[in-house]
Amino acid sequence: MRELLVIALVLACPLMMIMMMRGGHGHGRHGGHGRDAASGGTTDDLRRRRDELDALIAEREQSARAAPVSTDTL
Repeated sequence: MRELLVIALVLACPLMMIMMMRGGHGHGRHGGHGRDAASGGTTDDLRRRRDELDALIAEREQSARAAPVSTDTL
């Protein structure tokens, strides 16, 4: 009887994962995003996101140059 319980527990994890992925509750559709969000969206969406990231990178690089990091921590 004990062995059956152990086998049931071992099989429960992969079976639950399969059911979650098929039901849309797994990581594949996490956060309510549809198939377009998982694949990156349209080309225009990707270009817009790239432009936003480029602006953020430029902003952080500029602030890093403006504020030199001190090596004296004591």
